[in-house]
Amino acid sequence: MNRLPGLLSLALLVGIVALGFYGLLSAGGSGAAIDWGYVWRLVRSALVQAGLSTAISLVLGAALALALARRSRFRGRALLLAGFNAATVLPAIVTVFAIVALFGRSGWIGDATRAVGLDYGSWVYGLDGVLLAHILLNAPLAARVFLAGLGAVSAEEWRLAAQLGMPPGAVFRFIDWPVIRREAAGVAALMFLACFSSFAIVLALGGGPGVSTLEVAIYEAVRFEADFSRAAVLALVQVGACAAILLPALVLFGRRSPEAPPGGIAAPRPDTGSRRLRAFDRGVLLLMAFLVLVPMATIAIGGAASLGSLVDTTVLEAVLTSLAIGLPAGLLSVLLALGLATLARDLRLLRRSLADLTGAAATLVVVVSPIALSAGLFVVLRQRVNPFAIGIPLVVLVNALMALPFTYRQVEPPLLLAAERFGRLGDSLGLRGVARLRLVEWPLLRAPLLVALAMAIALSLGDLGVASFFGRGELVTLPVLLYERLGSYRVAEAGSVALLLTLLVGGLFLLAQRVSGGFVARPR
Repeated sequence: MNRLPGLLSLALLVGIVALGFYGLLSAGGSGAAIDWGYVWRLVRSALVQAGLSTAISLVLGAALALALARRSRFRGRALLLAGFNAATVLPAIVTVFAIVALFGRSGWIGDATRAVGLDYGSWVYGLDGVLLAHILLNAPLAARVFLAGLGAVSAEEWRLAAQLGMPPGAVFRFIDWPVIRREAAGVAALMFLACFSSFAIVLALGGGPGVSTLEVAIYEAVRFEADFSRAAVLALVQVGACAAILLPALVLFGRRSPEAPPGGIAAPRPDTGSRRLRAFDRGVLLLMAFLVLVPMATIAIGGAASLGSLVDTTVLEAVLTSLAIGLPAGLLSVLLALGLATLARDLRLLRRSLADLTGAAATLVVVVSPIALSAGLFVVLRQRVNPFAIGIPLVVLVNALMALPFTYRQVEPPLLLAAERFGRLGDSLGLRGVARLRLVEWPLLRAPLLVALAMAIALSLGDLGVASFFGRGELVTLPVLLYERLGSYRVAEAGSVALLLTLLVGGLFLLAQRVSGGFVARPR
């Protein structure tokens, strides 16, 4: 077994992260002048915002999942599900546009309220707007997770509930709630982590230091003040806080046994006939349709109304730059994930703890601030080359590392499964190298590998922070262009860019869904 590719991938991963933090710490000094009261206010603001966003998203997602589970047949259900699926893959900056275009002072509702003499719309720039944007992204994702769990309940359980004459309250207590509680721990940790370290949404809608995150503060420290000492301290605080959030989730994921797929003929739920539940479910579906689908409609309608603005050299350059970053970043992330997954598989045969450490190294990259990593690499490289002259390779590298936790989770299970099922047979036949990959691993790895590639490319296409840091106004990607046009109140032109970016990312995830045979949720 050749472990060299995996060892090289691990060395590159650890080396780049260590180099980034070394650059920050060496440029920042001791950090004795750090205002710890300021740091605590940032942490407290991020904790409150992330806690509220996660709690509301979980409640709405659970209510939506239960409503969809109880109302399995109604007109427009497929369209509603398609809209909720599309909402989960929106880049964060596109979500910002949707919120501003609908609820902002110059948005649809803002124009309507001004027509009747009301001043409306400034509330979107603050905690309320940040919460709404996070809910738009996370509530449909939570609903999909809960709905999949409810769909795994066996038909025998539903028939038993019907035979016992369970009322709706008992059905929820003994069947629905155990499923929701089991799924909620993992999805809550991931949503909290995403909201706690949110960048684009908080940068655009935060409205000032009152609503901020450590990620935004790191960006401001290095981009506008060149204060690497403060950036280093904030980055280390964020790593510690995010690790404290993620590690319990990894333990929960590791201990949880997989659910068996439902078998046999599906049985109806015994609580679908309740009039009160029917009215409640209709209200939930209408509320979520308004909160999720109407903002998405603003993207489609606003973008379609200004398609002419896409015929511009700036937009074409932004598309080419985004693709020049996204495609190699996705490919590099998949190659790193494949090397680490291969190493973890081989080590698992020797000692399980070593394999777990390899997987943890790939997963825990998600707690590293991409802005801090970029700043550290900038400090190290500026003494040898002009970092802005090699901006695209640096953005590719950082984006590939940031997508690594998600690509690794796609390719590691099928590699391990191939080794468990056919590893000994392949060894007995003397299969090595390309022949082993083609005959043993590729049939199980093909679909997850393509899914991982699409995910990594889409994540890189939606990146705003790293591209804006290294760009210095010259490296313009689609998210950067969208943010600039929103900042200059060119909402109509921003709409066309938002629609274009949505179609690119949505097309990638549609491809991933088709090749994987199911729904693929965008991780944040």
